[in-house]
Amino acid sequence: LAWLNEEQITLLHPVPSLAQAWLQHAPPTYACASLRWSFFAGEPLPATLVRRWRQHFPATQVANLYGPSETTMAKCCYVVPDPPLPGVQPIGMPLPGAQALILGEDGASCGIGEPGQIVLRTPYRTRGYLNPDRGAQRFARNPQGDGPEDLFYYTGDRGRRRPDGNLEILGRVD
Repeated sequence: LAWLNEEQITLLHPVPSLAQAWLQHAPPTYACASLRWSFFAGEPLPATLVRRWRQHFPATQVANLYGPSETTMAKCCYVVPDPPLPGVQPIGMPLPGAQALILGEDGASCGIGEPGQIVLRTPYRTRGYLNPDRGAQRFARNPQGDGPEDLFYYTGDRGRRRPDGNLEILGRVD
């Protein structure tokens, strides 16, 4: 934390558990005014952490990012309001060049609030895995797509679309 102040860091991208660990050791009066953006990803982002984070970093905007490595990282973004929504923060909406779907076990789109698997469609992704068996389970041709390179990536994450259009994570399908 002292290093953040000394170096006048303006952008930070930790996982929530690391940020939580830092705050456990923060003196009550610690503040870092230089931090402008805090990007969180990789784990659920609880409102309690956001509120506490903003006490120590009063000038920061907080964004919750989502995207697996197979899709070259962030594919969804949610800028967390002040105050944050209760509970775990949504992962937001797809970034340009990405599409995020919620599909049921039958492959049909889920309605608002209905849980299903988060499936990403983007040209910015890996071509698959070295193990073809694993790749067949995760990468599938878009049935309404533009050719063999138009693939869906089945993330293995359960989620649902909120009435405001933002996505939220509900855990893993397995």
